[in-house]
Amino acid sequence: MKYSNQFLKITFFTITATVFSVGGIAAYIWQNLSVDQIQALVKITQAFSVSLLAITAILIAVIGFGIEFIYKNYIQPLKKISSQAAIIYSSNPSHRLKISGSSEILDLSRIVNNFADIFENLSKDITEQILSARKETEKERNLLAAIMAELPEGVIICNRSGRILLFNSLAKKLFSHSTYPNRAEHFIGLGRSIFHLIDKELIIHAIDEIEERLNEKKDSLASYFITPIYTGILLSMETTPVLDQNKLMTGFILTFKNISDQVNKYENVGDWLTSFKQNMVSNFGRTKLFIKDILDTPHQEKRTHELYQKKISKNLEQIESHFDEISSSILDATLIQLPLTKLLLSQFLLYIKKKVEEQSGVQINIINKEEKNKRMLADSYSLTHAFVFLIINLSEITGKKKLDLKVSTSNGRILFDISWHDITASQIQIENILTKKIRSLPSFDFVLKQNRSQFNIISKNLKTCSQVRISAGAELKSVFTKKKRGAVIAGSRPEFYDFDLFKLDDDTKDIFNTDLRKIIFTVFDTETTGLDPDGGDEIIAIGAVRIVNNRIVYQDIFEELVDPNRDIPMESYKIHGISYEMLKGKPDIRTTLPLFKIYTYETVLIGHNIAFDMKMLKVKERAAHTTFNNPVLDTLLLSAVLNPVDERHDMENIANRLGVNIIGRHTALGDAIATAEIFLKLIPLLNANGIFTLKNALEASKKTYYARLKY
Repeated sequence: MKYSNQFLKITFFTITATVFSVGGIAAYIWQNLSVDQIQALVKITQAFSVSLLAITAILIAVIGFGIEFIYKNYIQPLKKISSQAAIIYSSNPSHRLKISGSSEILDLSRIVNNFADIFENLSKDITEQILSARKETEKERNLLAAIMAELPEGVIICNRSGRILLFNSLAKKLFSHSTYPNRAEHFIGLGRSIFHLIDKELIIHAIDEIEERLNEKKDSLASYFITPIYTGILLSMETTPVLDQNKLMTGFILTFKNISDQVNKYENVGDWLTSFKQNMVSNFGRTKLFIKDILDTPHQEKRTHELYQKKISKNLEQIESHFDEISSSILDATLIQLPLTKLLLSQFLLYIKKKVEEQSGVQINIINKEEKNKRMLADSYSLTHAFVFLIINLSEITGKKKLDLKVSTSNGRILFDISWHDITASQIQIENILTKKIRSLPSFDFVLKQNRSQFNIISKNLKTCSQVRISAGAELKSVFTKKKRGAVIAGSRPEFYDFDLFKLDDDTKDIFNTDLRKIIFTVFDTETTGLDPDGGDEIIAIGAVRIVNNRIVYQDIFEELVDPNRDIPMESYKIHGISYEMLKGKPDIRTTLPLFKIYTYETVLIGHNIAFDMKMLKVKERAAHTTFNNPVLDTLLLSAVLNPVDERHDMENIANRLGVNIIGRHTALGDAIATAEIFLKLIPLLNANGIFTLKNALEASKKTYYARLKY
């Protein structure tokens, strides 16, 4: 029997006080006895020693049984009533007391159960009224959610720290691998960071542009950029701020389209037209020779021959020239109409100078006679990378570490003339730059065309040069009419999702002193070949689900079978039903564990008897080249904290007490979801016991008996 500390203390104090009292009385009497009385008492004790010892033993047994009876019938039932009554009003109104004890305890249990019936009925009535009141609102939310899901653009809404608050189905599709849609190396999910999906520098640059326009009180606040993502596609993205009632930025909306097909189409069309042009030129050349032979016949006068020959040659030249114009127009028509923004020319030049020096050590002498406030039209990210790419390539071709960059204007265009001295470069080498790709961006020529810019080689001959020119659009001569978009004001539209994550600030967040309701959790479970991690048993399945903002995100799951490269014992198969044939050919733990690490990034891990699961992960960390340093909570320990007098803390009994239905028991994902539901039911009980933060929960867990178990 496990006695409570308080009851043990009281019992020990009572017995000790009784022993000292009786001993004190006996000592007092002994001191006042005469010699004859003492001798007579000693003789009586010696004569009845066995009887006295038996009486003492019986007395001790009676006291022990009395203490046990009092504890079992009064103390322990009261503690059970206290803990289980808390379950009724905090987590599971359907739970009822099933307590054994004295008649008084049974009467108290019946009264509590009667009140529980009343409480449950009231809870049902209140729930029905709330559901009825929300019915119309839910229709609006569902309609808005359906519209969001069917938008032709991907949408992701984030808070100021980059945590994802909402995303539609197209966004999930674009950011998931088509080969393994459920095993994306970068997971998109509520509460996750957008910076794992999109380059952080791009978003920060967009936010800086937006804040600059906010400070200048501009009407158009959106910022645009293009970027490749890890799935191998190219996205055109628009960033729009979300403002509070004080016009302060609390988050941002990303809308985007997949432009990979357009890029591929452009490159394919370019190749086709180039090939077609070469064939046409060749055919026209042969036609010229054929016509020349006909005209050279002696049946016509020479003068007439020459006249016809000139006319035919001129027509062929016009056809070729016209063909060049058409092919150029087709190429331009296939380009994506990238929205261009107004860039401050002086900042643009300084940024190029800085990046070139950082990447290659090349120094640029900027000759800018234009006004400092002059602006140009371009996509800042792609065009700056194009300039840096060009200058570094020119330096490699010429061997020069110092280049001049002269800026001027002409006919509403800004001209960038890059020149070098004392050496000339091959025009063929420079022309080859046009087809090269800029890291993860498209080709240099394509980026220039996207930015409505042109590239020319300035040369007096056809073979070498010492100057190139890029001409870009000035602010007042834009060929693209940009659609103005204002900010979305928080609260101005009906909510169809809980946006409490807007309040989450990662910069000041102390995870250990954060409310349990506001922490992002990964709840997981493993299935294994056995129960001996150090003896060769292997993980054969990992299942996990996330808790975000005190809700289970059932769509954001991790479920993987793992090839253990060994047999499955029959005893284990009878429990989880996973056979070796089901695992053959699946990824092994060295592949699966790093993916699971990414899935759990910046979360607190939860499991039931999680010490075993963590041990299984730890023994494989070296082989998988990954480490799990996440904080860990165990629902078994938390249950023991809340119900210390209950000896049953297995998942089934905890779920039964809390009213959780377990679906898919002894499957990794099924147990993970059940554990998540149990944990959410435990939070109100933890709060009622003064446990509010992760630190509180960890400290309380360490004090339980089960925390001493090791694997």
